[in-house]
Amino acid sequence: MDLDQRVAIVTGAGIGLGKAIAIKLAAQGARVALWDMNMALVEKLAAEIDPKGERAAPFQVNVTKEPEVVKAAGATIEKFGHVDILVNNAGITRHKILEETTVELFEQVITVNLTGLFICCKAVAPLMKRQHYGKIVNIASLAARTGRPGVGVNYAASKGGVLGVTKCLAKELGPDNIYVNAICPGPILTDQTRQYSREVFDSWNAGRAVPKDGYPEDVGDAVVFLASSKSDWITGVTLDVNGGIFIG
Repeated sequence: MDLDQRVAIVTGAGIGLGKAIAIKLAAQGARVALWDMNMALVEKLAAEIDPKGERAAPFQVNVTKEPEVVKAAGATIEKFGHVDILVNNAGITRHKILEETTVELFEQVITVNLTGLFICCKAVAPLMKRQHYGKIVNIASLAARTGRPGVGVNYAASKGGVLGVTKCLAKELGPDNIYVNAICPGPILTDQTRQYSREVFDSWNAGRAVPKDGYPEDVGDAVVFLASSKSDWITGVTLDVNGGIFIG
């Protein structure tokens, strides 16, 4: 891919999908700004990617706090000079059935998964407009496509909102040569999901078209494609990375 000299921000970069995405982008030549609330995790990842600190930099950021996001965007510019790619990956899950989902719990998930994404787009889009170029990749979920049981109405609503924001911003930012797309991963084997039994994980994959399990690297590869010039005729779309659980 052609990511040499590109600068990418990855939110929620400390673990799981975010970590894999950052590693994949760096492997293709991008310089990566690692945003996460857990500074220790992104400091460790930055050292793994580049011990010299030239191609990866950690930033402690709470994406729900606009002043922190604006500050981190400025610090990323100071470090790398520009921003070409924004991967909105930061998110949380709080799975409860409807009767056990309080308004506070509903709003907590919406705030991180949807409002945080909005704040990051709002902060970074002007930087991309200055250079008349940018790639924004929003990590949604299979839950936004199917409303599958077990994820919680708060999570499904937040990820459905991500798809709406993606379509709207693709239209709004397109004239500035800024591409906005989404990825809907299916069940992925991460440290978090490995805490569940194989039987539970298999139940999430019911109806999958292919036998292969999903790994964070599979999502990372999809992000690399959407972040590169190989996808320059693609915007406003949702790429389903789920082994064929949902085909639509």
